[in-house]
Amino acid sequence: MEGYAKLMVVTMVVVGLALGSGPRVASGQKVCGMSKEGFQACQPSVTAVNPNPPPPSAPCCMALNGADLTCLCFFKNSKWMTDYGVDFNRAKELPVKCNLGKDLTC
Repeated sequence: MEGYAKLMVVTMVVVGLALGSGPRVASGQKVCGMSKEGFQACQPSVTAVNPNPPPPSAPCCMALNGADLTCLCFFKNSKWMTDYGVDFNRAKELPVKCNLGKDLTC
């Protein structure tokens, strides 16, 4: 049951990020090693509605550098990502575009 509760909390945080309202967690907490500000910095580069999204910003790349990419893979097939306009295929390209020397392979 504890695992299910954690899953629901993580899902609510990601949904909050996708809605643009940010996670409903205390300031300073992170999801998959990324802060609310880190997710927001990357959002323009992963939006599905823009046919030509901008490259990731320096703050986005800094946030990704400290992220747990395996954790982010959990959301690969999440209905919430598509419902709220996040293109996971674009998201998984960010580490390479940031020249981080690692990739988001799920």
